[in-house]
Amino acid sequence: MGELKINVTYIKVLDTINELNQNDCYPLNQGIYKILTGKDDEETKEFNYIKTYGTLVSTSSKKVCNLTLMLFRYGYIEKFYHYPTKQMYFKITQKGISELELYKKSNKRKYSKTEQNLQPTILKLK
Repeated sequence: MGELKINVTYIKVLDTINELNQNDCYPLNQGIYKILTGKDDEETKEFNYIKTYGTLVSTSSKKVCNLTLMLFRYGYIEKFYHYPTKQMYFKITQKGISELELYKKSNKRKYSKTEQNLQPTILKLK
């Protein structure tokens, strides 16, 4: 099996997992999806400080699942089982941290948050 070609989308997923792990938080796919798309709810409102929050608003949850699957297969992240919740949560590996640091050294670009302009779906003219 060849090496995974890491692009900025993979980096955003790695960076999200890394930021959460540094605060002793471990996400599921749904958590990563909510943060990357900027979903504001009770669970994610405390994580809106994360640099990747709201940077991939058009990404589907299926795409996030594919991204985490590939990162897992190539050893950039790992899963661990939490007995009380009976769920497998993500944790970044040393390989993932190294790739993230390498990317940050070579690219000085900042993530840009995408603001969703909510337009009315029904227009009343009178």
